Amino acid sequence: MITVYGRVDGRVIEQPLGASDTLPPGTVWIDLLRPDDAERARVGALTGCELPTREEMREIEASSTTYVEGDAVYLTATVIARADTPMPEQGEVTFVLTPRHMITLRFTEPRSVATFAARTGRQPELLASADDALLGILDAVIDRVADVIELVGGRIDGLSARIFTDGLEHKRRRGRQPDELQDVLKGVGRAGDLVHKVRDSLASLDRLVAFLTSVTTGRLGKEQKALLKTVTRDLRSLNEHAGFLAHEVNFLLDATLGLINIEQNGIIKIFSVVAVAFLPPTLIASAYGMNFENMPELHWSWGYPMAIALMIVSAILPLWYFRRRGWL
Repeated sequence: MITVYGRVDGRVIEQPLGASDTLPPGTVWIDLLRPDDAERARVGALTGCELPTREEMREIEASSTTYVEGDAVYLTATVIARADTPMPEQGEVTFVLTPRHMITLRFTEPRSVATFAARTGRQPELLASADDALLGILDAVIDRVADVIELVGGRIDGLSARIFTDGLEHKRRRGRQPDELQDVLKGVGRAGDLVHKVRDSLASLDRLVAFLTSVTTGRLGKEQKALLKTVTRDLRSLNEHAGFLAHEVNFLLDATLGLINIEQNGIIKIFSVVAVAFLPPTLIASAYGMNFENMPELHWSWGYPMAIALMIVSAILPLWYFRRRGWL
């Protein structure tokens, strides 16, 4: 699907591009969502640049993600989509900057693109030129990454509260902590996966912005240069915060595994104490279960009560000793 955005008489015009249509006057931004080969070739012919295939977008070499061909600058970044769902996605978005147009080529639907499209309706100056459109959509992408980082931070705070608050200890006494900790462990894993995707996206955006800064030297205006510097500072601060969240996730993972280990050790300790407590009664019962003829207690009227009393006392004494030593 091809959607074009243009600025006509101070207003932003958004419309789909049909199979036989030409680019409308004032077109600045061309958005290709899941294009087939024919749509990709058609936009390339209309704009005079060759658009990469999906396989080429997925290459990880720096020379394949950021390069210049003729008058066009090609920039590919990894962008997060569906971050607020249980199954966040990660996909490549290619930005192509030509003297007249800014082209986005994508096979995913990040919220930042829709946000920028809605923002152009309120701020038509964002489509004053191809350079302005590129800087504006990059700003929207980075804003969305910041929102995702805030989302992950909130999830991590919630997981930390579930691990370390007294409410969980109360559940442990009621025998429900293992299930609770398993849920927490799954939550930590999901948070860690999202943090990994965020850091991967930030790394690709950082490379993109650094390359864009180098190839647009002397081309951008004063306000555009200021916006590009702001984007660079935002990326640096977001990288630092994402690194902090990654350490937090590792800490919560270690804490959760430690609590699970403590719980398992407590269960094993209970079984060990029970085994030790029942060992003396078992010994007494085994002794009086032997079939020797010369056993005076077998003919004694108080022999059976005596054996029962010995077994009870021999079971109580180890428990009393363990509790006195603080092992229980």
